[in-house]
Amino acid sequence: MGMLLLLVAGQASAENCVFTEHDLSALPDTGGAPLEVDIHLYLNDINEIHDSKQSFVSDVFIRAQWRDSRLVHSGTEPCHVDQTEIWTPQLQLLNRRSLEKMRPPRFTVTPDGGVTHAERVYGDFSFREDLSDFPFDQQELRFIIVSRYESKDVTIVADKNNLAMADELSVSNWKVQLRGGVSSDHYVASLDRELSRFDIVFDARRLTGFYTWQLLVPLVLVVMMTWTVFWIPIEIVPPRVGLVATSMLTLIAYRFAMSSILPPIAYLTRLDQFMVASSVLVFGALAATVAVTWLDARGNSSLAVALNTASRALAPGLFLLVFVTVFVF
Repeated sequence: MGMLLLLVAGQASAENCVFTEHDLSALPDTGGAPLEVDIHLYLNDINEIHDSKQSFVSDVFIRAQWRDSRLVHSGTEPCHVDQTEIWTPQLQLLNRRSLEKMRPPRFTVTPDGGVTHAERVYGDFSFREDLSDFPFDQQELRFIIVSRYESKDVTIVADKNNLAMADELSVSNWKVQLRGGVSSDHYVASLDRELSRFDIVFDARRLTGFYTWQLLVPLVLVVMMTWTVFWIPIEIVPPRVGLVATSMLTLIAYRFAMSSILPPIAYLTRLDQFMVASSVLVFGALAATVAVTWLDARGNSSLAVALNTASRALAPGLFLLVFVTVFVF
């Protein structure tokens, strides 16, 4: 909360600035070194994380500070200035999809020429997901800030103490923690320019309770349901075949349900691997059931009983092997 108050403090009481120098739109003279723009960020809230859209909805306070010796004034208090009247690093959030600013941007200038731009924004931000370990995955959420000036002219920095977040967030099924900031260059091929870039990174770990109880446990029960066919008398054919066929249709329905949760990706997640392997095992149970019925109908009852008995142990053993391979290794 203290960080939040620092970001928004000092804006209401300031008066308008008056400067003697007329041309303030050019890059400040820093003696050949890049001008440092110091970033303060406070993550107020994350409302949603959309896997299917690979985006998150966030409410964030951002403050940028830099020094311009041309803006030194004789006042005793900070004053306000319009964005069009001075030079600014023209910062932007690179990974924004939609952005709503809570109030018009205002710039405050201290008597020694220190410029502060504080802003609260709410919007949809993109991020790259690696869903290989879904639903036991961890993702990186980033606020990517870039300047429209090249790295040789402007560099974006941030002290770790100036990055913070609220103790509790609105987003469910995720545990979000601040990792820190990363400074780098952002190359724009169309302009052949390297812009200054700063990433504020948050680690988001998925809470697996929903997926465990709503997906994994029912899926395990569906597969286990197919094992009962090997305990039903061989001569009762319709229930044996019908039970396995129903299990297969249930797994197909699961696949359709998952398509609305995740984006279309070219690789298999852990849950995908488990569902594919479960489908193969259910199909194997169906094949074994048909084989037992066919052998018994052809008068080879001893081989049918032997196959049926072996399947009672083989099916759970293979399923345990699949579960350990997918979720342990």
